[in-house]
Amino acid sequence: MQNPKLNILIYPMLSVDNINSDSNYIIIKNICNELIKTNKYNFHLILDLNRNYRKDNLNKQVKIINVPFPKSKRQQVIHFNCNVINKITKLFAFDIIWNNVVEQAHHFKYFNDNLDSSHRMKIFNYHHYPIHRSLQKNAGYLSCLHILYDQLSGSMAADINYFHSKHSYNMLIQEAKDILSLKSVELIKKNSIIKLGGYVDSLKSEKKYDIYTFIYNHRLDGYKNYKDTFDLFDRLWNEKLKFQVILTGGDKDNLNTINKKPYVVIKSFTLHSDYIKELKKCHANTLNSIHETFCISITESILNNQVVILPNRCTFPELVGNNYEYLFDTKEQQYNILKNLIIKNIRTYNYKSIKNITLSNHIKNMDKMFTNMSNYTNDVFDRIKNAENKQKIKKYLQLKTEVEFTKFKSFIHSLNYGGQSMPSIKVKKILNNFDFDYNINNNLYIKK
Repeated sequence: MQNPKLNILIYPMLSVDNINSDSNYIIIKNICNELIKTNKYNFHLILDLNRNYRKDNLNKQVKIINVPFPKSKRQQVIHFNCNVINKITKLFAFDIIWNNVVEQAHHFKYFNDNLDSSHRMKIFNYHHYPIHRSLQKNAGYLSCLHILYDQLSGSMAADINYFHSKHSYNMLIQEAKDILSLKSVELIKKNSIIKLGGYVDSLKSEKKYDIYTFIYNHRLDGYKNYKDTFDLFDRLWNEKLKFQVILTGGDKDNLNTINKKPYVVIKSFTLHSDYIKELKKCHANTLNSIHETFCISITESILNNQVVILPNRCTFPELVGNNYEYLFDTKEQQYNILKNLIIKNIRTYNYKSIKNITLSNHIKNMDKMFTNMSNYTNDVFDRIKNAENKQKIKKYLQLKTEVEFTKFKSFIHSLNYGGQSMPSIKVKKILNNFDFDYNINNNLYIKK
């Protein structure tokens, strides 16, 4: 069989109670919906049994596996339930684990019996949030060092470390150089890929607000320096400039203070699609963050041709490209830009090239990376040395047009092959060698 479907287990990083509005879930959903169209993948997505989730436009061919997760992100990143993962990987043979909790990559790689590169699951680390010294003052960097150590261990073990931006990669490498040996740092570098890529394509705008409107779609966290941003809005308002700020994200502890400001309108959305509708009514986006790994909310504004007023640091220069005129180095520069935009009523910006941050570009990159990780070989069955066992396997499969994976694996193990010599991925490849491919809808391997 040429190019059987790749079975991919997705391990997400969930941050909020409502899974449908979780940024990592939205990323996963948009990518899966597009990659499934290639007819090259079967996706199994683990979701937290204890969080709220309702069916949305996630493709029905994505199989959801519900298991309990810790609520706290700090707890989730150090939590690895071997029993649950072992049960899942025995039920299904996965070619790749698309791992969004990079701290767990070494556990995923090494908890199986077989470590042969050709016959184990490959680990694709999807980096979101390097723990970095830029968080030291605002987000408890020192109390997260155990997470940093796990990030580095996971990055060393992964087959591919994918970074959304050069800045995100640089942050991890900077920390790695202080902790790891030169050889270990080079291992991470060797296995790392840096590619920009977004999660939506062009967002055609609906009718905009009449009043000049900023969208503030960022959390009210310390490292976002949200107080600096709203101090500037206060200053502009006190100068009698007319504008409003739509606040779509935030921490409950800080909402009351922001809500008292006369120019602020707070809106909450359960579905991401409803949030996008609101986004498209706005004109500009600004923030003062000191720590960003990519910033999805800014890319969404860019794809709507909104004006983005950004610090000349972190990932922002990568997102807007060279010679962008609304990057600032000081708060006074930011203030002058904001004031000028409102007075001159500049409501859109024509970005010269945004293809690097579109979903289409990201899908192309993801497809290429997953395909390159595939290690399909058509000779696994031929390499079995015991002629009698080969004949039994051949006879078993020749009489069938569909096979239940767990039953076939039990049959293989009854021939005195253990989990180390015949791990799940090797059993899958034998089925592939006989032209059986996994059908995710009925959970069977079907003969082509």
